[in-house]
Amino acid sequence: MSLPVTETYKFNAPDGVENRLTRYRGGAKGPVMVAHGAAVWSGMFSLPTIQENFTSYLAKSGYDVWLLDWRASIKLPLRQFTLDEAAENDFPAAIRFIKEQTRADSIQAVVHCAGASAFFMTLASGLARDVRCVSCSQIALHYKVPPAMETKCLLHLDAVLKSAGLDYLSSTDNPEHPHFQSLFTDFVNLVHHECTSPVCHRITFLFGHLYRHDKLNAATHDRLSEQFGKCNITAFRHLAQIIRNGSALKYDYGRDGNLKLYGSENPPSYLNPEHLRIPITFVSGELNRTYLPKSTEKTFDWLRTANDPKLYKRHVVPEYGHIDNFMGYRANTDSYPLFLEQLEACPA
Repeated sequence: MSLPVTETYKFNAPDGVENRLTRYRGGAKGPVMVAHGAAVWSGMFSLPTIQENFTSYLAKSGYDVWLLDWRASIKLPLRQFTLDEAAENDFPAAIRFIKEQTRADSIQAVVHCAGASAFFMTLASGLARDVRCVSCSQIALHYKVPPAMETKCLLHLDAVLKSAGLDYLSSTDNPEHPHFQSLFTDFVNLVHHECTSPVCHRITFLFGHLYRHDKLNAATHDRLSEQFGKCNITAFRHLAQIIRNGSALKYDYGRDGNLKLYGSENPPSYLNPEHLRIPITFVSGELNRTYLPKSTEKTFDWLRTANDPKLYKRHVVPEYGHIDNFMGYRANTDSYPLFLEQLEACPA
């Protein structure tokens, strides 16, 4: 199926940061906001290299699809930000904008990776009351990572890179830091042997094994550089702090900074289930080696204990990893239906 005619909008979040929305009018079932992770962009949902991408799938199913490029998008100017800033600004503003354009009373959401993490911070803060249900991919408010990623976080490599004067890391070519990128490439090529692509090797080192190679077709794998890019160090550090903590919390500015900003030595937690009393489906890849499936299991169990357990569902997709749930060449049959199931259960 070809994609419907698109409409592209730019809007500013309350703190002045530009966001973008791309609309695909698929039908009358109401608006669905779809959010990507960090160091990627909304194009991961509209891949031209697979037979049926996620946007086409939702549009075919009758939905008014809104792809959000929030401040983590590689298609927007690189900036330093915490996930708190995205949660407080980007997602509430996007929800308001979609409602204004569609005149809908509420919207639905499909959120992935760091976009899911920031979005759940928005939810937990009570800033997304007009979202009636959520399909969540791979991560929400609890974090469990493989040993290699855990070691990187425990060694505070994020702080080491910051002290070296790097304000971002990139899985693609980096003419701004050619010497570092050359050394980085030599290292990742030495430790990763799944394929011959330096881009793929850098992606794996930075974010863990995001996908199973057997789930991506050659065309998608050959064009990974179009989907991935720069990740700012501040967001990278915030994610590392959260991983070390095991659950979502505000950015840690150090004792003095926290006292000044939060009135406490430690940053506040986002673990407040009060505003999460809505239907939510969690989807994890069985072989996810970026965020282990235990991550969504912990959030799922926590919410079922705190609220009505009937509100929550969880699925683990056999033989899939992290991002191949959307970018895989068979994702339209293997994983897309799990996200759609939640949307269909919450009609406008």
